[in-house]
Amino acid sequence: DTINATVRNRAKALQSKVSKLFSCWAVTSLSARGKLPFEPGHFDLVVIDEASQCDIASALPLLFRAKRSVIIGDPMQLRHISALPRAKDADLQSKYSLVETRAAWMHSVNSLYDLAAGLADSSQIVNLRDHHRSHADIIEFSNRKFYGGRLRVATPYDRLKRPRGQVAGVIWQDVPGRATRPGQSGAQNQIEAKALVDALYDLLVTRHYEGTVGVVTPFRAQKQLLDKMIAESPAIEDIKLRRELLVETVHRFQGDERDVM
Repeated sequence: DTINATVRNRAKALQSKVSKLFSCWAVTSLSARGKLPFEPGHFDLVVIDEASQCDIASALPLLFRAKRSVIIGDPMQLRHISALPRAKDADLQSKYSLVETRAAWMHSVNSLYDLAAGLADSSQIVNLRDHHRSHADIIEFSNRKFYGGRLRVATPYDRLKRPRGQVAGVIWQDVPGRATRPGQSGAQNQIEAKALVDALYDLLVTRHYEGTVGVVTPFRAQKQLLDKMIAESPAIEDIKLRRELLVETVHRFQGDERDVM
């Protein structure tokens, strides 16, 4: 313990010196603890990306360390998952007389982006409108439904890796299946999972697709089932690292991308 305390104290003493050697630091909000000096205004600027997925409490130590901040996010994306029930959050607001003055700070309801957008005036808000990821046939639905048609599709189509013999955009495959609940939460669909693994085999093994591939599902139980079924397919297992095959839930995949989803 004495040795560990000595090492920690030495590391803390060196933090300020080390941080001055590097003009930019990139960390997650939770990993900043113990890696960055906990000093007010230590950094000239903190940039928090994906702020719509960041809870307010986790961001406060980062904002404390900075003189200025830039908050970047998309209010149309999913918010963080709060372990604090909304009723409990409201009780705490009422207990400490914060309902009238701090309603925007409710952890269970608002993200850091929501808070920042509510506090900023119009001159401080910059809207990024260009979309660079998806084919127009994919993004146009979200553009109309959520963004009021304000997005400008700037996707470089020549960089899109299309599977041979397949049109760009969305392809619908109807798979009648039945969902089951293996535990108290989540759901699995065996028939749907098998159809998806068959589609992966056709794409990656039969057609030798050379782009990256992602699979997204609402339920962790279904993700675990898919992982198991993919592991039981030697041909897919052999190629999945080269194709960066990633199977994840909606929340965990958010912000990532693949050539084919």
